[in-house]
Amino acid sequence: MRIVVNNIAASSGGALSILKSFYNYLKNNEAQKENEWVFLLSDNYIEETDNIKVIVLKDVKKSWINRLKFDLYSGKNIISELKPDVVFSLQNTITFGINCCPQVLYMHQSIPFQKDVKFSFLKSEERILAVYQYIIGNLIKKSIKKSDKTIVQTNWIRDAVIKETKISPNKIISILPPVENMTAYKKQNCLKKNNFFYPAAKNIYKNHKCIYEASELLNKKGVTDFNISLTINSNKSRDNFIYLGIIPFESVMEQYNLSTLIFPSYIETVGLPLIEASQMETIILVADCAYSREVLKNYENAYFFDPFNPEELAILMQKVMTSQIRKLPLNKIVDDSLDGWLAVIEIIEGISGEEK
Repeated sequence: MRIVVNNIAASSGGALSILKSFYNYLKNNEAQKENEWVFLLSDNYIEETDNIKVIVLKDVKKSWINRLKFDLYSGKNIISELKPDVVFSLQNTITFGINCCPQVLYMHQSIPFQKDVKFSFLKSEERILAVYQYIIGNLIKKSIKKSDKTIVQTNWIRDAVIKETKISPNKIISILPPVENMTAYKKQNCLKKNNFFYPAAKNIYKNHKCIYEASELLNKKGVTDFNISLTINSNKSRDNFIYLGIIPFESVMEQYNLSTLIFPSYIETVGLPLIEASQMETIILVADCAYSREVLKNYENAYFFDPFNPEELAILMQKVMTSQIRKLPLNKIVDDSLDGWLAVIEIIEGISGEEK
């Protein structure tokens, strides 16, 4: 079977992580060597193997106009010439106009489906998010309606998609993304109760503002002996804050052992740090949202707060520092049998025999 994987959009962040995770699964899994995989990318992010080929289309990623032209017009000709049995899109949108084979869509963009915040085109810091919410969001919704099957990462986003697009529940399935077993990094009795950590990029919805305001509230109450480490850079020095910038994976694991995780983001599909930190049995202070309630269901070291109310976060932080909130030893077992990519591939292979 020949499967064309369209992921021209991937170049950094979570999109590139998903691409490499899927590629590594294919490369290291003997059973997948029976299929021919053709990746359409914007650069040489992965290496070719005997059954994995890469076609680089740099021009498509140069602008949104080029990307839209590819998705709406030119892409169908390029992909049809490859004579695929299935097209698998990892980039939230399908290629419109393909009639030669089924299309499976992997949708991991939650911005168009969240209802908490409406971003504005008039505010420069929100403009790109408004584009995702309204313009790209409409294209994503049309893609979901047109695709033969859509795969999402969580049940909450599945429910939101069904409600928004009115598609049949049979056309969409929720599969939790594969997560490495990281319990080997777990250490005992090394938590420093005045240390806090937030690994996140500098996007508005990541909500660093809530942490800054909670810190100020604590300072006003005379609570000053604490550190909050952030994985961003800043030209402005702030009391209580350590700006780490991008740090290696091993350093992130170390922070989970030493610190309490603060996670105030109000837009996520999954929130990968929540899964990582829960394997370390880390205390997690997290925004009370649909994604966090699902991912941290039954996790006893999770404490929820209103992401738009920094006072609630400040109260939880103080409880950690005064040992009113203590780290509970859970001995959580990670189930290695939950193989997300295998379930995805089974859908791809299964749909190829269905009528287009």
